[in-house]
Amino acid sequence: MGLRPVYRLLANQEDLTNTIRRRLISLRYTDEAGLDSDVLEIVLADNEPDHPIEIPPTGAELELYLGYDDMAERIGLFIADEVELSGWPGQMTIRARAAPFEKSKAGKINLQSQKTRDWDAGTMLGDVVKAIASEHGLIPAVAEDLASVVLPHLAQIDESDINFLSRVIRRYDAVIKPAGGKLALAKIGEAKTVGGRDMSTVTLTPSDVSSWRVSITKRETSGSVIACWHETEEAKRHEVQVGDGEPKTRLKMYYANQDLARAAAETELRKRERGTVSVSVTLPGRTDLMAEGRLILKGFRAGVNGEWSIKRAEHSLGSGGYTTSVEAETPNTGSAPKVEDVAD
Repeated sequence: MGLRPVYRLLANQEDLTNTIRRRLISLRYTDEAGLDSDVLEIVLADNEPDHPIEIPPTGAELELYLGYDDMAERIGLFIADEVELSGWPGQMTIRARAAPFEKSKAGKINLQSQKTRDWDAGTMLGDVVKAIASEHGLIPAVAEDLASVVLPHLAQIDESDINFLSRVIRRYDAVIKPAGGKLALAKIGEAKTVGGRDMSTVTLTPSDVSSWRVSITKRETSGSVIACWHETEEAKRHEVQVGDGEPKTRLKMYYANQDLARAAAETELRKRERGTVSVSVTLPGRTDLMAEGRLILKGFRAGVNGEWSIKRAEHSLGSGGYTTSVEAETPNTGSAPKVEDVAD
C-alpha cells in the first residue's frame, strides 16, 4: 500500500480534482447496510469573497475515486441532492447519494413513484423482485434462499415499489438495494455483492488498526421468540417458537399462516443475536472495507478475534490523511434456529 492518499472527483464527467484541491477541507464517503447507504459529503473552503465557489446544481453527477499514489479505485456514481453554505469562515458542503443506476440520466423509472396493485397469494418473492426490476430497467439479483419464498396475498396501495419491497422483506431479515444497474435482494449479514456474488473477506491484525472497541450487551442469551398465526377454518390460534430459553419475546402481530409467523420469529431472533456483540475499528484508509462485507480479526484477544459482518464503513479524507472507520456485528450463523410449533 502506498503512503500518499489520492482522490479524483468528476462532476458530470468533468475532472474537478485540481480545481477543488486547494479548497478541499474534507471528503467523506459512508456506506451503510440497507437502503440508506452510499452517501458522499464534500466540504470546501468558501472563504474568498471575490472568488466564491459556484453553487452546483442539484442533480449533478459526481464520480469518486479513492486510493493511494497512482492507484485510485472507483468508488461509484453519486447524485448531488443538497448544498449547504455556512460561515464564518465560509464553507460549502455538498451532499450526494449513490445513484441506483450507473447512468443516472438513462430514463429509468423512479423507484419512488407510488403505485396501487395486488400481488396474488402464492407468488414467489423472487418473481416480485424480477417484475419490479424489469419495470425500472434493472437487473434482478436475488439470493437463492429468498427467491423461492412463497408470499400471501399482498396489497400495494399508493406505495412506491421500493417502500413496498422494504416492507415485505423485513419479515425475512433481508435487505434490498438498487445500485449499479441491479436490484439486489439478500439476507442481512450474508456478505453478498449487488450482483449476488460473495463479497471479499478482509483480515486485520493489531498492527493494521489505529484503534478498536468491542461492545458486549448485558444480555447473555438471545432467548426465544414466539409468533402467532390464526387458522381460519379451525378457528384456532397457533404459536411458533424459535430459539430456546429466556428471555422470551412475543411478537404482537398476528400472521396469516405458519410460514409467515416462523419467518417473522426467525428474523427477530437473528436481530437479537446480531445485536449482542459489536465491534468498531479505525485504520488507515482501505477501499475494500464495505457494508455487508466480512471482517476477520486475528491476534487481538478472546472476545475480539473472529469473523464479523460489516454494518457501516466510513471513508474520510482530510488534513489527517485517509482513514476508514468500520462498525461490525455478529454475522448470521447460516443455521436454522430451533423451531417449535404449538397450537392453542
